[in-house]
Amino acid sequence: MSNKQGFTMVELLVVLVIVGILAAVATPIYLQNVQRSRAAEAIATMGLLRQAQRDYQLNSNNYFDTNGGSATPDTTNGQIQNGLPTSVTAATGAPSPLTAGANVNVGTAQYFSNSAFSVDSVNQSATGASALFTGPNSVNFIVTANGNNSRACSGAITNCAVKASEVANYRLEMDNSGRIFVSYDNGTTWSAY
Repeated sequence: MSNKQGFTMVELLVVLVIVGILAAVATPIYLQNVQRSRAAEAIATMGLLRQAQRDYQLNSNNYFDTNGGSATPDTTNGQIQNGLPTSVTAATGAPSPLTAGANVNVGTAQYFSNSAFSVDSVNQSATGASALFTGPNSVNFIVTANGNNSRACSGAITNCAVKASEVANYRLEMDNSGRIFVSYDNGTTWSAY
């Protein structure tokens, strides 16, 4: 006589409920980690820009904007890869020439191309778009990464991001002290990174 036993319907339902609970708990954690990993690419480049500003300040006693002192960066190519300025207007942070940059070139990236980054001196934006640089205000300058300005790769375009569309709603800000604030919803809500 063979004694074949299988799982009962109740046992199978219990297992399915447990798997469902585990999936419901793990999915949000996984998605949050995906967001943070995408933002990590921008933070690495922002760190390079921060160091370039510090190096320039050691030699010339000034910080400068990578967007020519204007309120909006060059979103076509980004100016961070351009050569260092020869001088800086202290009151506005405007470099000479106006197209000067921090000599940082991210090349072809996954998410954030050169055009996503800009640097504004504190004289122009003490609290940043996040308004979280308070107590104390931002230190010396704010490096910004705007996912909307990241250029997607197509054709012969260089200095682009392969998956730029995946970070279109990302905004990140870093000041000289290293404080980082991030928004994953186009600047509506901000939090510390």
